[in-house]
Amino acid sequence: MTSSDGAVGDPGNGPVYGIDFGTWTSALVVLRRGHPPLAVRDPVSPYGATSVRSAVCLLPDGSTVVGQAAVNARLQRPGWFRTEFKREFGEAFPHQLGERRFTTVQLTAEVLGFLVAQARAAVDAAPSRVVITVPATWEGNRRELMLAAAESAGLAPETVELLTEPVAATVYALHDHGMDRDRTVLVYDLGGGTFDLAVARGSTEGFAVLGAPGGLADVGGLAVDRAVLAMVHKRCPEAVAALRGAAAGSDDPGVLRRAILLAEACTTYKHQLSVSSEHSDLLTMLDPPVEVTLTQHDLKEAVRPMLSDTAEECERVLRTHGLEWGDLDLIVPVGGSSRLPMVGDLLAERSGQTVLSVSEPELAVATGAAWYAWDRAPVPVAEAPPSAGTSRTHRMAPAVTALLDAGLSGRMLREALRDAR
Repeated sequence: MTSSDGAVGDPGNGPVYGIDFGTWTSALVVLRRGHPPLAVRDPVSPYGATSVRSAVCLLPDGSTVVGQAAVNARLQRPGWFRTEFKREFGEAFPHQLGERRFTTVQLTAEVLGFLVAQARAAVDAAPSRVVITVPATWEGNRRELMLAAAESAGLAPETVELLTEPVAATVYALHDHGMDRDRTVLVYDLGGGTFDLAVARGSTEGFAVLGAPGGLADVGGLAVDRAVLAMVHKRCPEAVAALRGAAAGSDDPGVLRRAILLAEACTTYKHQLSVSSEHSDLLTMLDPPVEVTLTQHDLKEAVRPMLSDTAEECERVLRTHGLEWGDLDLIVPVGGSSRLPMVGDLLAERSGQTVLSVSEPELAVATGAAWYAWDRAPVPVAEAPPSAGTSRTHRMAPAVTALLDAGLSGRMLREALRDAR
C-alpha cells in the first residue's frame, strides 16, 4: 500500500527488490517502509540512468565492469565485451571475452551482482524478498539457471522468486492504474529484445491474468535499431556496406570501433526520434563521412510492419478469451521501446481505446516485480503452453540437461555453478 506522497506502508519486514533482467537494459527497484519506490542508478552514466545496460567487459587485470562502464571500455577492447546475451540464456556455447570464457549464466550473474551492489549502496540492508522477472516462455531448466545466477550474484536462495515479465508488468499497471474499480486491461510490453503482452481483469479485491501471456521473439528496440541501420544504409549504401564488410570476421580494433560507433549512432537516432520530428548526424565513422537526416515519419514507416505484428498478436490473444479491443478499459504500454510515439499512435488507431501514457515505461516490469514482492499478492495464471511460433527454441548445454534430467536439485546445481566460477 502507498500513502498520498507515494511512500510505502509496510506489511512485511525489510526492503524488497524487483529485478528486470533485460536483453538491452536491466533494472532493480527497491521498496522499503516509509519511502517511495527507489530505482538504482548506474553511477557511471552521465545522467544517472535508472536502467543499466546488460553489458559486461573484461579488463586487462582480469576484473569485469558492467553497465555504462562496460560500454565505455568496449571502444578500446571490442573483443572483450558482450551484450544481448539474454538471447543465448541456456545455450551450450561459452562467450569469449579476451582470453577468458564466460557462460551466459556467469555474465547474467555479473549484471545481477552489479544491480545488487548498487541497491546495497543506496539502502544498506539485505533484502527480505527478491522477485526476478523472466520471459513467459522460459521453461524449468532456464528458470533453474536464473536462480543459479541470482545466488552467484550474492542473493540468498530462500529470498528469491521468479515471476514472468508480462505478469510483473500487469502488477505495475493494475497497482498504479486499475485497482479502484473493475477493469479489463491489456499490458503491451515492448522491450529491448522481445514483445510480451497480457490481458488481466482487476478490481479492488485483486486481479487475475487471463490465460497464458502472449508475445513475439526478436521484436523490440534492437529490431528498431536494425530498421534505422537499414535506412542509413539506403542513404549511403557504399560507405555502410564497406564498413560492415570490413568488420565481418575482423579482429582489427579500429575497424570494430567504427562498427560499434555506427551501431551507437543508430540507437541515438531512435532515441532522438522518440522526442523530436527529425534528427541529423555526421557519421564520421563512415569513409567518407556522411551527414544523414532521418525523420519521425521515416521511422514510423520503417517499423510499421513490426508494430502491426504486435497489434495482430494482441488481437490473437484477445480472441482466445472471447474479447475484442472494445472490451478493454485500458491499454498500458510498458518497456523502454514503447516510448516511441508511433507505438501509442498505432495502439490508439487499431483499438479505438484509451492508451495510458507511462512516465518511465522501462521501469514498469521491475516496479511490478517489487510490488509483487511487497504485497505477496496471489496471481492466478492459467498453465497454458505458449503458442506455437511465438518464441525461439533454445537448447540447453548437454551437461546441464543431463544433470537436471538425472535429478540434480536446483540447490545442488546452483552450488556447482557457483564453485565453477
